[in-house]
Amino acid sequence: MKLSDLETNHHENQMTSLYISFGDLMMLLLVFFLMLLSMSKIDKGSYEAIRSGFTGSTKGTLVELADELSKMVNGDPGVPGVKVHLAQDGVRLDLDTGALFDTGSARLKDGALDPLMPLLEKIRGTSYAIEVEGHTDDVPLHRFYTVDTERDLETNWSLSGRRSSSVIHKLLDFGFNEARLRLVGYASTRPLSSTAGKVGPSLDEARSDNRRVSLLIR
Repeated sequence: MKLSDLETNHHENQMTSLYISFGDLMMLLLVFFLMLLSMSKIDKGSYEAIRSGFTGSTKGTLVELADELSKMVNGDPGVPGVKVHLAQDGVRLDLDTGALFDTGSARLKDGALDPLMPLLEKIRGTSYAIEVEGHTDDVPLHRFYTVDTERDLETNWSLSGRRSSSVIHKLLDFGFNEARLRLVGYASTRPLSSTAGKVGPSLDEARSDNRRVSLLIR
């Protein structure tokens, strides 16, 4: 056998070893990422934000929806009483309950959601699920209300849930598919603003921030 043939065989053996080692590395990396995926929960908002960063396009994503809704809320004429942002778990619309309900009431004011119709039409045109979350402030609520002939104890828990329910029923009236909707009541357990150590106007402002109905689109 010629020396050149020996050198060629040696080079081929080296390349074969390299290919095998590279293949083993890719397999180990694949297994590693599968393990990470199985142990973690990737929220859709975070996933689509990352995907948009890689692809350079936000078309058809929650990132695009959040941008469009923000422009509608902050544009001219705009939509008062609504805050929009892209969170890790989806697009959030925080609605000021002062514009929707009287104090301590879960009955929607007449026409309360009418200013939101452009936003709701945009959301209805997507295929995302919508969680309607009710939130209250931290002022304890203990009173009775009447439902038909029964009297039930009203607390911040029941108030937040009933407010969420009122909004969901209105969304159904607007033509939303009930399979996309989910009702959640959080009472005062998820405040936007801390009330610790606050008094007077600053305390009132914090509690006002915390009283809201949120639409989570995910």
